Amino acid sequence: MAKKQTAAATRNPQRSKQALIDAGIEVFARLGPNAATIEEICAKASLNKRLAYHYFGGKEGLYEAVLEIVYREFYSLEIELGSMLLPAEKLLQTLVARYHEFNSTHPAFVRLISYENLNEGRTAGRLNLKDQKAPVITALRLALKKGQEEGKFRKSIDVHDLLISIVAMCFFYFSNRHTMALLLGAEPLGPGHMKQRVDHVVELLLNGISVGPGGGKK
Repeated sequence: MAKKQTAAATRNPQRSKQALIDAGIEVFARLGPNAATIEEICAKASLNKRLAYHYFGGKEGLYEAVLEIVYREFYSLEIELGSMLLPAEKLLQTLVARYHEFNSTHPAFVRLISYENLNEGRTAGRLNLKDQKAPVITALRLALKKGQEEGKFRKSIDVHDLLISIVAMCFFYFSNRHTMALLLGAEPLGPGHMKQRVDHVVELLLNGISVGPGGGKK
């Protein structure tokens, strides 16, 4: 049976690789890269573990491939957003809403990025991530500059600080929702409050970068 399985998998390597990736995303997200085993991943994929070594070189290679894919899914969202030349108010509303939607529908991404930060970005450091933020940073910079030229936004706002704040407020809601639910109750973190949460974050961001009452100094 194992020989038949291996032969079939060899005839369709793309399907086997995808099965290992899908199983890897589920198992790595549930257990973390340290506790997950190649045996459990291969059992989930219904494939012989020799194929994981053949295609990825082992658990570390498979984890790196999984991490690259979940990052790519996230950055494909940002590339789309980066092409939107919108006023800052509309761009912030769109960014925050899309980030919340993505994190809500990709819980494995939230868990994998949390694990990767616990490991000090050990595996992410081997991926080509440095320039992936360029599209959304450019869109933010243009929107911020226009608002600054119109006298609406403070000159001291740095686009990188702004993006960090956006990502932090969106990500925290999902990465810490279980412990926050214990402190606040489940209702404020339920799906019915998502739009309210998005509007709240956008209001905070706009107040933080705006000139005038409630918006800080120039």
